[in-house]
Amino acid sequence: MYTPTNSHDNFDSRRRVRLGDASDLMAAVPAMLGFHPHRSIVLIAVKDGGASVGPTMRHDLVLAGEHIDRRAGSGTRATPEMLDVIGYLAGYCASENIPAVIAVFVDDRLDRAVRGTHLLDVEAVVGELVTTLASFGIELCAALAAAEIADSAVWWSVSGPQRHGRISDPSTSPLTVARVLDGYSVRRSRRELAETIAPGPEGTVRAVAAEIARLGPGGRSRTDELTAVLSYVARAPYDTELDPVDIARIAVAIRAVQVRDALLALTLGDDAGFVEEFWAMISRLLPRRERAIAATLLAFSAYVRGDGPMARIAIDAALEADEKYSLARLLDRSLRAGAGPELVREVAESGFACARACGVRLPGDPFGRR
Repeated sequence: MYTPTNSHDNFDSRRRVRLGDASDLMAAVPAMLGFHPHRSIVLIAVKDGGASVGPTMRHDLVLAGEHIDRRAGSGTRATPEMLDVIGYLAGYCASENIPAVIAVFVDDRLDRAVRGTHLLDVEAVVGELVTTLASFGIELCAALAAAEIADSAVWWSVSGPQRHGRISDPSTSPLTVARVLDGYSVRRSRRELAETIAPGPEGTVRAVAAEIARLGPGGRSRTDELTAVLSYVARAPYDTELDPVDIARIAVAIRAVQVRDALLALTLGDDAGFVEEFWAMISRLLPRRERAIAATLLAFSAYVRGDGPMARIAIDAALEADEKYSLARLLDRSLRAGAGPELVREVAESGFACARACGVRLPGDPFGRR
């Protein structure tokens, strides 16, 4: 990342996509990201000799268009912003030993039939991408473009042999179906994704804050606090209407670091998708201090499963609520550095030990006692 408004998003796909079929690959992009990209460059790592995709990276597509003053002074139409992005993405691919990538450009200003200024800009970006990737020994297998990712929308190649076709229905993409079955949604846009954790009704937040103040620091044992939160999490798929008292009890419990750290282990279970939805719901209804904690738990869960877009949005929400919250800052540094999900999974595994210290055995803990 270069500024807070840009994002470098990372998704480790556990599913396989037939890379030989560009129409299917384009249709799978929203599922890889968790939302439909808009005015974006998406870089998809090619793994296993072309049999599957690896990390998927997205960044805002900044084009010069007719504004000459926004072009780089080096004679290329690629903007300085995009030159920085290309350098960073290429460096990330090199650090992850990614041998080849496919670039996808999604921008409503592009039209295959009209070679306008924005299409010329994209072609310039592709040229810079080829050169920079090659300097790291990385191949650009293909560069594809579309005005949008939608059923029957036209896609075309921006470099190499001229190809074009129509995008398959994204809603029926195997990756989309797999994502939904895993308990996750594909949003219409990144903004819609962000709205899933936007602060909720002010009246509810104030009511929860009043209940938190009434409960005080809490006199219950860590065992009782963790057990209570787990019971609320278990109810979440069936009972989403928690009252302010319930939400306040959760808020007071997760303020205890030992309880919070024990809850990190839930990201490794079969119900991780439901747990993530739970933290998204709770974070919307909490006052700032506690919102930072719940949003960080959400970010941690998204990070563990490789969902960089959701992790980025949740981290930003946590830091907006409390810019000094240490776990959110740690996740922020890790995501900016391009650290893979396996690094955070190790932290999640330590949650089992924290739960045992609270006197609770979590599902999946191989060392706990019944």
